[in-house]
Amino acid sequence: MDNRKSTKFLRQNLILYMAGFLILLGMKYLYSKADAESLRWILGPTARWVEALSGIPFVYAPGMGYANHELRFLIAPSCSGVQFIIITAAMLFFSFSHCVGCRRVGCRRAANIPERLLPEIPRAALGLGWLAASLFLSYLFTILVNGLRIVAAIYLPPIFERTGVLGGWLTPERLHTMIGAVVYFAALLTIYRLAGLLFDRFQGAEKDRPSASILRRCLSPVFWYFFIVLGIPFLNRAWRSGRFTEFALLVSLCCGSVLVLYGLAILFHRLLRHKG
Repeated sequence: MDNRKSTKFLRQNLILYMAGFLILLGMKYLYSKADAESLRWILGPTARWVEALSGIPFVYAPGMGYANHELRFLIAPSCSGVQFIIITAAMLFFSFSHCVGCRRVGCRRAANIPERLLPEIPRAALGLGWLAASLFLSYLFTILVNGLRIVAAIYLPPIFERTGVLGGWLTPERLHTMIGAVVYFAALLTIYRLAGLLFDRFQGAEKDRPSASILRRCLSPVFWYFFIVLGIPFLNRAWRSGRFTEFALLVSLCCGSVLVLYGLAILFHRLLRHKG
């Protein structure tokens, strides 16, 4: 992209990107001040989804969250997944908002509709529409993924304890952090991949671009996950606490392991496709 195209692209998208950034920043600020009552819009559906997956009932405990007293397990505000909403929405919006301007070509190729029959929609309206869609989809994805994470956090510790794995270095707190990092990061990579395939199909692109490197496939989810989970706390001087350093190393180790497995899966898929 030459300088003229870059300037035009920034001019067309700068205000839209700023609007998206301010909305996500506002969500981050409100989440930091929110209590259980103000988060029932996400805690309630999450608790119902966990019940459907596990058969374990949860009741609302005012000021605390959704609790199962028999298991002594609480779905608290810190378990709401709002941070994952912000990460997912940022990834979807900033990674694909430029693609919505290609809808005429995509619709025409995908549905064989003459271009003159497609209505002209202002780019700003398309961008704002995609911002709203990103937030809504992130909300749905968060309920789905967070429910799976919570079920794993319920069932895995007793299994690890019975097998003798839990104890010593692997404390319940570290295991909880590892489960969250693995589930959330793997889900983020999957969502990004599915969104990319959807836009490729919509725009009439190839099913899978061989030139797309593994690094390029992972760059956006890696950036947004690490920026929001570790970068923002680091800028807020959380690094002064020794617990943050341990948390950052543990998250990086888990995400690195997921990336290795993800890269191997892509390489294996390419190998099978070339052989076929």
